[in-house]
Amino acid sequence: MYVTSATMDIQLSIHGTEMTFTTNSRELAHSVESLLRHFRCHALATKPIPIQFNAVERRSDIPARVPSTALLLHRGSGLVIGCDGHITWQCDIYSSGGALFADFHEEGLVVIDSRSLSAQAYLVRPEDMTPDIQNSFVHFAMTELLKRRGIFTFHATALESQGSGVLIPGFSGRGKTTSFLSLLRAGYRYLSDDHPFFRVTDSSVELLPYPLKINVTDQTISFFPELRNAPLSVLRAGTPKRYFYAEDLYPNPLGQPCTPAIILFPSVVDAPYSCLEPLSKKLALEMILPHSLLVYEPEVAREEFKALARLIQQTDCYRLHFGRDVVDLPWLITPLLKKHSMKRAS
Repeated sequence: MYVTSATMDIQLSIHGTEMTFTTNSRELAHSVESLLRHFRCHALATKPIPIQFNAVERRSDIPARVPSTALLLHRGSGLVIGCDGHITWQCDIYSSGGALFADFHEEGLVVIDSRSLSAQAYLVRPEDMTPDIQNSFVHFAMTELLKRRGIFTFHATALESQGSGVLIPGFSGRGKTTSFLSLLRAGYRYLSDDHPFFRVTDSSVELLPYPLKINVTDQTISFFPELRNAPLSVLRAGTPKRYFYAEDLYPNPLGQPCTPAIILFPSVVDAPYSCLEPLSKKLALEMILPHSLLVYEPEVAREEFKALARLIQQTDCYRLHFGRDVVDLPWLITPLLKKHSMKRAS
């Protein structure tokens, strides 16, 4: 018989949206406490959004089912991880009766109810999953619910300097994390290495922190002496990359909600110096859309698109041709922030 631990509750306040994460898995609770450690709180002021994750022994133990009449919205082939070629995140998304059903096949099922604004999930033996995989299911449920509260996210790194934000979207190998670290070590403050939040306010778009661990390749590590010399207790082994927490290496690293000022779309070039190419608003919007996450409900999709369009409209957008002057990038970017601030003040 499958044995689970006692039910545990984790109270969260994510930029004003309160949530309670409940699980019967000790391992999953530990992973979520690490993932969302900056959003933990001890007292909730309002009725929180419930997110419940139940650990089960096998797929057949999941009591919920995808309705036979549900509409298939998306089919994913999954991700291959590890030396043994293990496939995870094989996911089909269905819609039925105001709810989303994310069918992860033999790994579990996540149900997002838009009417009650809640999530009910079942993971098959989460203790056999890596913490990153466990957290990916929680991240999916959490961000789906936050979208319905007007808080969106996309794939980018983000930093803050004196109240102005810098966003760096980019796929793997484009220099996104390396350029992010070049700015971070120069005194910029950390918002997120992978999934910053943003929302529309009365006057503008606001960029919000989502501090995560920072994953780095061996090539990125080679550029920065503080990473090359970091002890194993700071630069830790992960799958497939190593990782660290910003506060373990950099003084006062965590940034505050801010106004986004600059968006950089990086690509690595074989040149001694980096340079910038200004982008039109139209092209910048086209370039940022592939970095936004899949949206399954039409109304949510419209609101997210409007938020992205407004984000582009209020920022200066550039293609960053990232050369070999890795540690000198702040000399190129900091004057842009000052120029943007002066333009907004005039």
